[in-house]
Amino acid sequence: MKSVITMLLSLSFFGLAQGPTYLWAPCQIPTEAFSALPERAQTLSIPIARFLPEKGALEFLGAADETELLSGNAFLYLDGEFFLLGIREGTWTTILRGKPDSAELVIFGTGSPEILSSFAILEALGLLPWGEAIELAEKTVPLKLPAPPEGLKLDPILWTLVGHPDWFAFSRDYGLERAGIRVRVVAELQGSLSQAFEGYIRSSTENLAELLIPIPLLPELGKDPAVKIVRPPFVPHPLGG
Repeated sequence: MKSVITMLLSLSFFGLAQGPTYLWAPCQIPTEAFSALPERAQTLSIPIARFLPEKGALEFLGAADETELLSGNAFLYLDGEFFLLGIREGTWTTILRGKPDSAELVIFGTGSPEILSSFAILEALGLLPWGEAIELAEKTVPLKLPAPPEGLKLDPILWTLVGHPDWFAFSRDYGLERAGIRVRVVAELQGSLSQAFEGYIRSSTENLAELLIPIPLLPELGKDPAVKIVRPPFVPHPLGG
């Protein structure tokens, strides 16, 4: 429980901050926790959305569709080596997202912090590092879309998405097409993409590739030597609209 106590002490100052802020911390995932996550989630009646690459769509367990999945107090997305666990408590949301060995913990909300049940669920799923303190840093959501670092060929919208505390709300607000924790993007090319991205390509021409790719992989795609820019797909507008 040491990690939970540290978080609560940090959160006691959260209400003093001004502007759109949230709390963030890196988190090491205990060994075997990821492989046991689906079974443990079902034991706790947490609905699951699993992306099936062969179908290019989500499969739902414990929910009929994504609307029902997100209407509950807890939900889990699984996509290959990536996962996102969301827990809502009152006006607060706790997100743990990452890979089998490491993740990031994100906490945001309004009013007095309500997170005790959230951390009880994280402990029941075996996702908290036992006996280790987690130091939360306060971060601010940028009011303007920041430019990506030099050499990272991502559109500012996609770069902001990667670090945003709420992937779902941001995707909705910016009209991004999302499938679970994947997003549809277009890569403008000056060569052939690395084979590591072949499984995410939905269609391609000599100079363009449309991909449905996990959000955490966007920076790696933006570093590929064949990429000129990765951007959201252009949305056609009717004449006179």
